[in-house]
Amino acid sequence: MELVVIYLLVNVLIGAAACFFGKKLFYVMLGLLVFLGVFNIALSSTDGSALSFVIAAVLGVAAALLSKYVYKAGVFLVGFLAGAALGFVVTMLLPQEAADFLGVIMVVAGLLLGLAAAHWTDLAVRLGTAWSGASFLVPNVLAAVLAFGTLTSIAVAGDAMGSFDALTSYIGGEFSALHSTSILIGTVVFTIVGAVVQSRLED
Repeated sequence: MELVVIYLLVNVLIGAAACFFGKKLFYVMLGLLVFLGVFNIALSSTDGSALSFVIAAVLGVAAALLSKYVYKAGVFLVGFLAGAALGFVVTMLLPQEAADFLGVIMVVAGLLLGLAAAHWTDLAVRLGTAWSGASFLVPNVLAAVLAFGTLTSIAVAGDAMGSFDALTSYIGGEFSALHSTSILIGTVVFTIVGAVVQSRLED
């Protein structure tokens, strides 16, 4: 149970910080979001072994460090992650056959939003960090409320890496598919609220 609570807290806190304070803490949030995004993608593309966990972490750290030094590229990455998250959620709403093209849809949506973000930088940073943060925040909060028992049952006792992989796979897969509409609505609402909060913090 402790591993589940830690996993949820980390995702929820990072998501909330990005959603509501992403513009003010852009470089820190960018690094965290890029790390989480690259780490999750890299880990879900492998077999979940200890070696793949280390490789995913190294890739995440490298991407986070690189994003800090290239502002426009960093803005593009935030837009790309937001677009990829949007592509993932939208795919869950489409017919089952669309799931076969999940990767393509996520990449195309990511590229489109990434390019738009690089063009409209200030607005894009607020919306991108708010959306990316909300996309971490909403599924994990809903999972904690609606499926905490399931989360504790799939966590691997005494194995943090195994638990992380199992929880990520379940929340991002089966749980998101079952609650795709609620996740989309919640993500949109939190994105709007987060962008407004960020705008007011600048005043």
